[in-house]
Amino acid sequence: MKKIKIFLAVLLVGAIQFADAQYYPGPPGPPPGPAPRERHNDEAAEITPPTGYFEISVGATEPIGNFAGTGSTSYSGYALPGADLAISLGVPINHSNLGIALMYKGVSNQFDYNSYENNIQYSDPSKTYYIPYDQYGNNADQGISYDESFIMVGLFATYPIQRLSFDFRLMGGVAICSLPEVVYAAHATSLTAPDDFSWDISASSTSSFAFGAGADLRYKFRRVSLMLGVDFLTADPLISTNETYVDQSGSTSQSRLGGNLPISLMSYSIGIGYTVR
Repeated sequence: MKKIKIFLAVLLVGAIQFADAQYYPGPPGPPPGPAPRERHNDEAAEITPPTGYFEISVGATEPIGNFAGTGSTSYSGYALPGADLAISLGVPINHSNLGIALMYKGVSNQFDYNSYENNIQYSDPSKTYYIPYDQYGNNADQGISYDESFIMVGLFATYPIQRLSFDFRLMGGVAICSLPEVVYAAHATSLTAPDDFSWDISASSTSSFAFGAGADLRYKFRRVSLMLGVDFLTADPLISTNETYVDQSGSTSQSRLGGNLPISLMSYSIGIGYTVR
């Protein structure tokens, strides 16, 4: 009997220890991590993979330097603020922050006919200069502009911060430039003949090496982005055209015009981009 009591006592102690072990929570564990959404946002804030873009943009162009100059009577400068249309691409290499940039930008800047005529008038007070009418009854200065096409390739760099990316590019390429036809006329202050003098500088095309540098601010909405950009573009093409002069007697002569035509522009654009990974 005594042995049975001892056996039951041992069995009871063992059962108590077993039950206590089942309900013991154990040592305290590590604190709980952030909620899944918070953890995802923290990781995204720390590491945002760089992306590229394919963009179509429109913008305003501001001629600067000699291209906007109105201080001479030579056939260069006199460019007014204009507009541009661009297609560009920035592609990271191996998902890095560096890559290749490509861009086509078409620019149009009207020729400041009035300032050009005023300067010629000031330099030659012996005549009264004016802008003649064409065969359709329109002033010859209507729709006269410099038209430039920049085809560029270069380096691309991007710095992403969540949805926002700062993009930079440095490029070289070719500028294809269409130069305007400039026509003006004059009659002598003291009229000695019924006919007027006239000058006609022919339109022409030329090309040269071009250099560009720019930056974009890109905000991503899924795969589509809103982009704000600024670019500096410059080229130095050669002028090669003819000037036809007709005097009061109707005699015609031609001369060759040459020289450099420095072109420098600041372009401010807004566009829609598509994310390239």
